[in-house]
Order: sequence, then structure tokens, then C-alpha cells
Amino acid sequence: PGESDNRNQQKMEMKVWDPDNPLTDRQIDQFLVVARAVGTFARALDCSSSIRQPSLHMSAAAASRDITLFHAMDTLQRNGYDLAKAMATLVPQGGPVLCRDEMEEWSASEAMLFEEALEKYGKDFNDIRQDFLPWKSLASIVQFYYMWKTTDRYIQQVW
Repeated sequence: PGESDNRNQQKMEMKVWDPDNPLTDRQIDQFLVVARAVGTFARALDCSSSIRQPSLHMSAAAASRDITLFHAMDTLQRNGYDLAKAMATLVPQGGPVLCRDEMEEWSASEAMLFEEALEKYGKDFNDIRQDFLPWKSLASIVQFYYMWKTTDRYIQQVW
């Protein structure tokens, strides 16, 4: 106390969640359920999502992934853990907010190319990018790989 902080605040970490917030675990869980429902609804309204994920079941699965939950928890924190304000942020004037991750950004043909490249090169992501997916960033390919490992297609290939 009383000392000045000369550190560059722009380089400091930013608090993204306060565990001592005023909400109960049940209220947070209920908000996350609503966020998943909003994510599913946003996918139903989005033309490109309905082409990639034509069934409600697939849309709901996509809305349950980490990106939706991270967005929901960030929304709660940015709105001071005020549930009403956070809900309004999830569904602003123009319609529900749609959050996508790498699994949704890749087309089926890109995923097939990735699997073919993975079979050829293993986890050499630089070669995969160079020879199979030059329009994708290395970060995108690595992120897709770790998400792809959680899918049924990965499990089928391993067994």
C-alpha cells in the first residue's frame, strides 16, 4: 500500500473469472444450460451452420463444446455476474450470439484432407499444412487436431 505500480498494465494478465462471485453453483449451471440453448438456437438461425450440421442433435452437441461455455462464463464475468445483463448479452437486439470453434470452421472435405495427411505424416503439422492444407494456419491445424482427438472418428481410427 502506498507504493506506485510501475508495471506495464497492458502486459499483465487479465482476470477472466472471479470464484468469489455472488452467484450460487446452481445459478451458474442454469446460466450455462441457457447459453447452450442459445447456441443451439443461433445455429438453427445460421444458414452455414444448418448446412454443416443439419440435425438438431449435432447442433446441440456443437453448442455444448468448450467455446460456448467459455463465452458464457466470460459473459457472466464481463457483466458483473448480473444474470439479467448476461442474458441480454447472449441475445442482443440482432439475435443470439453464435460462437464457433475449429471443429465448426472446417468443412468435411478439409477434415478428410487432415485425416489423410495425419495418416501420411503423423503429427508433423508443418508438413500437413504445407502439403495438404496451406490455406489453414498452423495454430488452426493444431487446435483442430486436439479437438478431432475427442471425436468418434479418432476413436474408430485408434481401435
